[in-house]
Amino acid sequence: MSVYSKITAKLPWSLYDERNKPLERVDGMIKRKNISTMISMLLILSFLVTGCSSSSSGGNSDDNKISVLLSAGEVGQFNAWQARTEEFTKETGIEVEYIIVPYENLLEDITTAGISGSGAYDVVAYLDTMGPSIQQFLEPLNEYAEEGDFQFDRWPEAVLNLSTYDDKVYSLPVRSHVQMLFYRKDIFEELNIESPETWEELVSAGQKVQDNTDLSGIVPYYGAGNNGQNLYMWTSYLWSNGGDIFDENMKPAFNNKNGVEATERYISLLDTIAPAGSKTFGEQDARTNFQNGKSAMWIGWWWAYSGFNSDGSALADNVGFAQVPKWDGKESVSNVSSFPMAMTKGSKNKDAAWEYLKWLAEPEMEKDIVMDTLTNESPAEQHSIVVTQKANLQDEKLNELSDNFYNVGHKNFQSAKTFPTIPEWPQVADILSTAMNEMATGKEVKPTLDQAAQRIEELMKEQGYYE
Repeated sequence: MSVYSKITAKLPWSLYDERNKPLERVDGMIKRKNISTMISMLLILSFLVTGCSSSSSGGNSDDNKISVLLSAGEVGQFNAWQARTEEFTKETGIEVEYIIVPYENLLEDITTAGISGSGAYDVVAYLDTMGPSIQQFLEPLNEYAEEGDFQFDRWPEAVLNLSTYDDKVYSLPVRSHVQMLFYRKDIFEELNIESPETWEELVSAGQKVQDNTDLSGIVPYYGAGNNGQNLYMWTSYLWSNGGDIFDENMKPAFNNKNGVEATERYISLLDTIAPAGSKTFGEQDARTNFQNGKSAMWIGWWWAYSGFNSDGSALADNVGFAQVPKWDGKESVSNVSSFPMAMTKGSKNKDAAWEYLKWLAEPEMEKDIVMDTLTNESPAEQHSIVVTQKANLQDEKLNELSDNFYNVGHKNFQSAKTFPTIPEWPQVADILSTAMNEMATGKEVKPTLDQAAQRIEELMKEQGYYE
């Protein structure tokens, strides 16, 4: 077993690494539909709060103290930040108070504080899909960066895009994940199969596996819901084929020739190398299928690599990783997600908050946390394999300790795109997610895509995107 496998096998599985889990409990579509009602109610509440009390808002007026909102859960990276905060306070004189809330409360707490203007939090963590809904409560960071010569391009463009609205950067993507192809090294070596670089090679590899073993070739996930989790693998087919979700005028484009071709190829996995259960699988179901040794390949978030090598896994020390495949003669395109950190607009200590954000984003601290994990120098509860900055992704020592995992991750980050950062995305995703499941369960591709495009265009028109 490699050094990386031995260490990551002991890492706790984080609620917030497993992106689909909280989203199963906090349905993005429901949140979005109810956000106007919630804001109206909170506006009334904020007037009552601010009118009745000025001392219980939770905000800090002390220039040497800030409040940071994090979500609860065994998140090793968050724990490592908290453990190292004493160093930050010694360096800057700024004290940090951490306020930990359940993930389910995160969006509501940020919104409540933002509407009231209480300054209850100076810095907040949030899931990237929440960003368009809370943008109005966040402070743009561009002027702070310009004054201090802080470079945003230290991060891959795709993850920075998830922090950018209206050409302004509102958060730092210090916690980010990319999708990668994972495969059974032992099976591939036994059958003399190379890791596939194209979708055609992926099908050929899967067919050879199925001809010679009792495994499925690959386990995708077409189940509807889970905030559009079944769209991530599809978009790799779509984007690599030159397609997109919207055109430059924000009109649906996924039902054009390239989109139909990409979708038909993705759905056709069910007729060739995917298990029948994939029709209803969510991301976690597919991941579990792969981890239990029932399929030879899986495409998903890179954090899962540690789970594949955990004690009791059927895959321990037998998982290879590669870039997401591509269309013949075209480029590979992956997908990313992030859990960034932002300064609130209501913060009364913005200079101190910016100092804290810069500290979180220091390349050396990010590297030290991961190095301490890979060498087992830190407690298990502080273990984190998250690397977000380009220099660290290409760091020689980190890659030596991780069997070149971060270099491969870097390639996927560099080639990645993201879902649109618009407030309407949860509703768009819901329409597309349902359509994807309908096509997987028998509906024709072109008519189903056309119907989804019509519904989305009507939604966007209602929201004022077209004249």
